[in-house]
Amino acid sequence: MAFTDEEAALLAISTLHEPSDEQLLSQAKIASLLASDDPFIDIHELFGLYNVLYFRGLLLPRVEVLWSARLTLCAGICELVKDNEGKYRRIRLKLSEPLLKFRPREDTINTLLHEAIHAYFFITTSWHHSRGDDGTGHGEGFLFLADAINNHGNYLITVYHTFHDEVDSYRKHIWQCSGPCKDRPPYFGLVKRSMNRPPGKGDSWWKRHEQECGGTYTKIAEPALTKDQVRKLSAKERAGMQKNKIDSWLKRPVESEASKASSENGVSKMDEPPKD
Repeated sequence: MAFTDEEAALLAISTLHEPSDEQLLSQAKIASLLASDDPFIDIHELFGLYNVLYFRGLLLPRVEVLWSARLTLCAGICELVKDNEGKYRRIRLKLSEPLLKFRPREDTINTLLHEAIHAYFFITTSWHHSRGDDGTGHGEGFLFLADAINNHGNYLITVYHTFHDEVDSYRKHIWQCSGPCKDRPPYFGLVKRSMNRPPGKGDSWWKRHEQECGGTYTKIAEPALTKDQVRKLSAKERAGMQKNKIDSWLKRPVESEASKASSENGVSKMDEPPKD
């Protein structure tokens, strides 16, 4: 019989009152790692130590920890994945490399612990965790355990860890609506995404937008192509990206020698008398 999140949290917290020798050793190793001035941290080593100290040694080997280069909407994610028998008994914990690589080391550690709590609940409470009392997996059990770990190790695990400025910096694909919503805050008709997916029927808000605004979206910005993407373009596509020198010459204002001379003498065309 699976535990509730609250029951599983209390079991983990109880081990901190009288920690085992193994827990104390892990705690000492963690303190040594965090005392280093190195801005980078070995998340795999740290995860193994946290597994012993805070999560009753239940996370390994079922939980895989990895950096993700494609995760740009939040700092971390914990997901159930199928094992070799096709059953959801494996867990993958991903940390966002783009969002965390330029932030303080503490943000990586807090994110790692946040997702480790989710992994612990998936193991102890099964799929019930994702349908907890608040519908997001951040109910009473999560808050109990996060608060206990924060107090024990002086961490700052929060319910949300979306770094808005960093997230927005990766949303390079931008569409602008032509309808009335372009004048309405807070979005002013803009849709920004990290992937090249135009606004459409797949968006939950699309039908309401058609009814209330009715405008159409036009793409106004996108990221520059990488070198690999440019190499894959056909000669025609590559040529279409290049600026035409003749066009730039035609657009350049033409100034005659007479105009130059008159300008040098302090006389402009506006100073000339009207012609009969």
